[in-house]
Amino acid sequence: MRILVTGSNGLIGSEIAVHLARQGHEVFGLNRTASPESQCVALRTVQADIAAPGFLDQVLATMPPCEAIVHAAASLSMRNDDPAVSLTNCLGTQQIVALANRWAARSLVYFSSVAVIGRPRYIPIDEEHPTGPLTVYGASKLFGEHVAALASMPAAMLRVTAPIGPRMPSGRIVPIFLSRARAGEPVVLNGKGSRRQNYVDVRDIAQAVEACIVRGASGVYCIGGAESVSNYELAKRCIRVVGSESGIAFSGRPDPDDEVAWEISLEKAARDLGYRPRYALNDSIKDIADEG
Repeated sequence: MRILVTGSNGLIGSEIAVHLARQGHEVFGLNRTASPESQCVALRTVQADIAAPGFLDQVLATMPPCEAIVHAAASLSMRNDDPAVSLTNCLGTQQIVALANRWAARSLVYFSSVAVIGRPRYIPIDEEHPTGPLTVYGASKLFGEHVAALASMPAAMLRVTAPIGPRMPSGRIVPIFLSRARAGEPVVLNGKGSRRQNYVDVRDIAQAVEACIVRGASGVYCIGGAESVSNYELAKRCIRVVGSESGIAFSGRPDPDDEVAWEISLEKAARDLGYRPRYALNDSIKDIADEG
């Protein structure tokens, strides 16, 4: 199958593109900026801005139709006054759906986020949880879900938790904790370190995407890891993985999400997609540490 993966130079998109290519699919990657050398020679890349007015005409003129689109490109800015969030995540998603319709694609997979719910009102969080985004980013992802649902083909909207895995940016929480532990420095936490987050390995996300395409999945799915841990527990695990004697320190700065728990139900994904996380959190942390 010929598949287009947007955002194929990002943490999630790159893993998906490589995974699908290894399964024998003809994969095209689409990015706003030039892509680094691909890990997989089967991947071909196209440079285009999904938020540009001429995007649709450019892509239709330069690449063959694809049977499936995985839309992982997004602005991750948390600034509510950043216009890139609306341009990329709203207009860009609208244009990707238009492209899928023009190609008469058989499947669309859209990457949303658990941020669309705002704060958890009950746990475990499932697909029926009320939405109430607290940021423009979360609102843009919810907008994207509605746009994807209007596509003329089956569209799966994946509400992903916190993605981690090999090649993740150094400024994310796990690489920061590992870096401090390796240096023998205290791992610093805000608040009480009690906020519980669910981390999902990008390699598991790639498996979920493949299942969506193969099964023609449609609707919202929560995609997460097997467990949720507090920031304090995450720090302890990072210290253990690198064999460090670092301690844990508290910054004295508050964490407004100290009591928030992101516990996720994977029942629907397991039932419809056969999704079960294969990578335990400790394994993901170790693989990230081994890269450093």
